[in-house]
Amino acid sequence: MVIVYMHTVEERPLARVLDKPLPCKMFDRREGEVYVGFESDGSSVPEIFRGLFPRHRHPVAFFRHDYRCRIARSWTERLWADREFEKDVGTTSWWITKKIGYIGVRIGALFGAGVYY
Repeated sequence: MVIVYMHTVEERPLARVLDKPLPCKMFDRREGEVYVGFESDGSSVPEIFRGLFPRHRHPVAFFRHDYRCRIARSWTERLWADREFEKDVGTTSWWITKKIGYIGVRIGALFGAGVYY
């Protein structure tokens, strides 16, 4: 079990920031970590789906996914990040929840929620 040490960002109530590093497998399969001070807004889900996928229910998944997306340099890396997100959600939730989450992040990827250098 992974414990996430985080707190709410006072100026942005929907944002959370890491207080301790979070272990995170990287694109090249080596072990890395999401660094202290990394900020995420949780699951950016439209309000209509909020009951199925609450914003901060899966902190391991959303911190790792946001970090991987931020450092992704290709569509292949973004696709891998999305698949890892699905796995992370699946460790703490139902099958349908991880599938809905995966579909959501794939839609986000198609509509430009990622920059590749």
